[in-house]
Amino acid sequence: METTQADTDIYYREELHSIKEEVTSLRNEFSRFLQRANQQHIDGMLVEMRKNFMKPMVDYLCEDADERMHSQMTRDCGMREFCEVAFKEILQETAGLVGRAKVDAGTVRLHRDRLEELKKEAKKPQCSRCFSEASNLFEKQVKLMRSLQIYEDREEKDEKGDISVIEPDRIVSEVCEPIANKQRLVMLKALSGENKTFSELSKLTGLRGGNLLFHLQKLLDTGMVLQRSERGDYIITRKGYSTLQGLSRIYSEIGLIE
Repeated sequence: METTQADTDIYYREELHSIKEEVTSLRNEFSRFLQRANQQHIDGMLVEMRKNFMKPMVDYLCEDADERMHSQMTRDCGMREFCEVAFKEILQETAGLVGRAKVDAGTVRLHRDRLEELKKEAKKPQCSRCFSEASNLFEKQVKLMRSLQIYEDREEKDEKGDISVIEPDRIVSEVCEPIANKQRLVMLKALSGENKTFSELSKLTGLRGGNLLFHLQKLLDTGMVLQRSERGDYIITRKGYSTLQGLSRIYSEIGLIE
């Protein structure tokens, strides 16, 4: 049976389609590999940081809580001594949680409830100042736990998809502006796979000296990239990597990925 040109065209179209599917599959597989590798890199850094800096950090948090409560609490109050001891006890306990490998939501909630119970005993207008200072210190400690990835509240996590919590000014300055530049996005994407030196980023982007430093500073200032030391490698942070993941989801959902 003679093969026509039409049959040949159909055959090549099918072959091209098959090749395209394989390339897409390999690309997705490679992307997942980079994500896993980068996650392992970040996790390894966090483990090392916890091992080296947890005790000094816990000591600092305890000292900071003691000093802040002693200096900021209302002085002309008969309950000051009792409240100061109670606040310091709670804050020192929560500071100690930072040294753990994992903190469950129930433990954090228990300490928050203890603060609330103390608040119910407040009888004077000036009490609000003391409780405000204690609550601020407590929430800073909880925020640090989240940053170290040792604590995550499921209820808080579910609220992350709520569009109403978006703050336009903050989103633009801390997320949109840093990545609204091709060269910065190229650098961030490259750093998701491995650390890079200044020279390597220069070769990658074609930028030199002050021009490269300007764009790097944008990523450094917004916490998407860190530098190991004054002249060390540049590494991507959790925020930078999460931003790339968010872009990837947007990229897929609006149909830019074929």
